[in-house]
Amino acid sequence: MIFLFSYGLTALVLLGFLIAYRRDKRRIRVGMLLTFGLLLLAFSLMISLLRVADDNSTVRYVTALGAISVVVLIPLLVIGTGAGLIYNARILLRKEGLKPKNLLTLGLGLLIFVYLGVLVFSPLWTGYEQLAFPIAIVATITAYLGFVFLCYLVSSILYNLVRPRVPRDYIVVLGAGINGTKVTPLLAGRLNRGISFSKKQVGLGHAAPTFVVSGGKGSDEQISEAAAMRNYLLEQGIPDEQIKMEDKSINTLQNMRFSKKIMDEASGEGTYTCVFATNNFHLFRAGVYARQAGLNGDGIGSKTAFYYLPNAFIREYIAILTLYRKWHLFFITMIILMYAAAAGLFWWVERAVEG
Repeated sequence: MIFLFSYGLTALVLLGFLIAYRRDKRRIRVGMLLTFGLLLLAFSLMISLLRVADDNSTVRYVTALGAISVVVLIPLLVIGTGAGLIYNARILLRKEGLKPKNLLTLGLGLLIFVYLGVLVFSPLWTGYEQLAFPIAIVATITAYLGFVFLCYLVSSILYNLVRPRVPRDYIVVLGAGINGTKVTPLLAGRLNRGISFSKKQVGLGHAAPTFVVSGGKGSDEQISEAAAMRNYLLEQGIPDEQIKMEDKSINTLQNMRFSKKIMDEASGEGTYTCVFATNNFHLFRAGVYARQAGLNGDGIGSKTAFYYLPNAFIREYIAILTLYRKWHLFFITMIILMYAAAAGLFWWVERAVEG
């Protein structure tokens, strides 16, 4: 009965993933459904192996060996992740400098080792049994946040696999910080990705798309990001009449909203096609904001230096948590209340037994 139920539930979840993916790829529920479906599939396959193992000693030994391997590999994977993050932080700080935004991998790596230390040595804390519930709460919340991070990564990978087809009327290039009046290598990567898409479209015999360069002027910037991007495109041979500037936005959501307004005014709402260009690590969150802005277009991602990716993905994950903070706060509150109820029940049982 459990065998049939697990496979049936797996099929339903994966079907839900396919429907959600077809409707809109720019939702984190897509990654959650796929992740949960794959975990259910793994559980179902494990049940199948156990059923076969009852009648086959070889399969029984292989299954036991696989289970032992998983138990051993998971702690090693966690330790390796913590060490890898700290090593990556060393490279990042050497190449990008000591800035608060570059300390995320270092902080997470150290936090992993502190967390492991608490779990490993907690049984030795005799006389501190009252810490059992707080440790269990922290462990459960950590597992929840880890699951959400995995779902975010799956969503991001899936969205990076999307390949928008030509022709498109507009290419929206999202701004990033500039160096004086020049674009940074990171921003140049976004612009070059848009240029390569434009060349591909022209090469297939279609009209060249119009670039919408989007980004305002920061307090520490000499000109707007849009102006710096326009200058770069002109240097790369893109005609001025093929460039529109949006120089008021200060974040990604405004990039999308203000760029959409420019395109609506130029072509009429709902009558044009577009793509937006950004870095691969930023692509999924940009897609979420495009959906919120009512912009019907997918993204094209530029490659990013490998050493930069872990820190960038952690930043994006924090931004996604903030974006859906009400839901996450609700689930974390439910976890705390569940443990509080369990602690109250244990206390009541102890008093009843003593009485």
